[in-house]
Amino acid sequence: MRINTEIGELQAFLAVAQKSSFRAASESLFISQPALSRRIDKLEKDLKCQLLERTTRRVSLTDAGRQFLSHAQAVIDELERAYQGLEARAVARTGKVTIACVPSVANHLLPSVLKDFARTYPSVRVKVIDESAQTVLDSVREGLADFGLSFLGSQEAELDFTAIRAERYVVVVPKEHALARRKTVAWRQLEKEPLVSVSSTSGNRLLIDSAFAKTSKRPTIQYEINHVTGAINLVAAGLGIAIIPGLALDAQLHPGLMGVPLVDPAITRTLGLIVRKGDKIHDMARVLADTLSAAIRDS
Repeated sequence: MRINTEIGELQAFLAVAQKSSFRAASESLFISQPALSRRIDKLEKDLKCQLLERTTRRVSLTDAGRQFLSHAQAVIDELERAYQGLEARAVARTGKVTIACVPSVANHLLPSVLKDFARTYPSVRVKVIDESAQTVLDSVREGLADFGLSFLGSQEAELDFTAIRAERYVVVVPKEHALARRKTVAWRQLEKEPLVSVSSTSGNRLLIDSAFAKTSKRPTIQYEINHVTGAINLVAAGLGIAIIPGLALDAQLHPGLMGVPLVDPAITRTLGLIVRKGDKIHDMARVLADTLSAAIRDS
């Protein structure tokens, strides 16, 4: 049997099956709806059966479509793994390193480390995935990054987590704020302060909420924002205080702010190096991972 099916047709079918909508599927693939329909029509013609039941309101899978779905997904998954494997081999030859790291590391330590790294290895290309802790984990797990730097991962069976250092949480305030004169601040002393908080989906927020649960009262969250960097900028604008990991505050970028360690309770997170279990990262990635780890320990 000669197979005439193209990868784009399988991707079109999977997108429609997932979205249950030709419009949403075409948008996700960045093609027009007529082009999407042509791909589906050709696939059904090649297979000599109807895969999708179309009505004016929705799109659903036929029995044949449900049967074909798992096979189509398996083909795409296998092809993606093949591409990732070949890309990993190419990366080792051409000198490209992909890092996944939480924003506090990317914003505070990475620029100076990369500057020194570039002096010694000017031909090595570096890609940085500076996203949430969960995205860092997923990037390493899926082979999109050579290694990750995050405070999550020690409990992941398919990942190796090597602890680098414990990072203490601080309350960030303007230098003229009353709390800036203290050596430490107890959580209960934040009760009347307007709080700038990271979003509830953040790993930082989970630690912060856990600490507040041990106090009788908590401050009002006046502003909520996705990333720690944004929270720091709102504090710099005089809109409130923020609770952040200590490494996230760069004195050079925000000379008008200071971080005061939190106590009662004091909370920390452990930053670590993450690689896929059993993987041996290539030489340039190892050099950069070791350099970053040293910078984190010394900061």
